[in-house]
Amino acid sequence: MRVLRNIILAAFLMGTLSFTVNAEYSVGFAAGGTRGAGATFRSLPEDTSWGWQVTGLPLVHPDGGVVSLGAQAVYVLHKSQTGMAYATLGGGTVAMWDNCTEEDSKDDIFCEDESNWGVGLGPGLGFELRMVDNLAFALDVPLAVLFVNEEFHGILPVPNLSLMYYW
Repeated sequence: MRVLRNIILAAFLMGTLSFTVNAEYSVGFAAGGTRGAGATFRSLPEDTSWGWQVTGLPLVHPDGGVVSLGAQAVYVLHKSQTGMAYATLGGGTVAMWDNCTEEDSKDDIFCEDESNWGVGLGPGLGFELRMVDNLAFALDVPLAVLFVNEEFHGILPVPNLSLMYYW
């Protein structure tokens, strides 16, 4: 959980340190190994090549839930009216839990409380294609170092996808 706390702190600091900047902002949906999954917000300041993106989705119910969070630093390599090439450094995490209720225990003798979490960290390269003036599709492939339930799971190229609306 220390990694999750550090990701939340990094996302908070990136958000609070980037106020009063002329920037291009976007919202949308994203999923990936170093981006997290869910609703996303991206800021690309006009006076620098550096930007950031945060993603999150809480799905919580009385018997369990899933929470996904992610934060990325984005470095713009090239930008045009129709697309953008960029490099990223980010981390994403997901936590899942399922609690057995008395009713579940009656129906399933193997019912047991369960919780799992995973973290993906790493750099990547990607591109974004503007389909119309304000709508863009982004794909990047990071080299993600993955940990699942406190165990090293591997170094894998887990793609990140986003569908973004710019204003």
